[in-house]
Amino acid sequence: MMMRKGFWIAFWVAFGAAVWRGALLPARLCNARVNGLHRVSPFYAGFSWDYGAGARPQSIIFDLDLGDGAAGSITTDGEATEAEIPLGTPAAGPYRIIATATYRILGVVHTQVYRFAGTLA
Repeated sequence: MMMRKGFWIAFWVAFGAAVWRGALLPARLCNARVNGLHRVSPFYAGFSWDYGAGARPQSIIFDLDLGDGAAGSITTDGEATEAEIPLGTPAAGPYRIIATATYRILGVVHTQVYRFAGTLA
């Protein structure tokens, strides 16, 4: 009888931890990177990103700065993992991505800002 009680306690603790991690903590935005550029007018930058474990955001605003006036912004939903941003001018050199993710967990809105940087190949 004591063995059965210990099993159920361990089961509910593990179940509660899984629910906590999967539904109540926000999924971290990871590895945002520029994958390619469309260098003929109109200019576009294609980029992608990943998510960690947890609840995905409701929406994400990406601001991309490629220097020399090449910049753009796009808003996506939390299910997307890639996008294309229209740019005003051709781009070259290092880039900076600022992502603002908005989560809604248990009805409470939470905003998190992520920053990524890299260089174009």
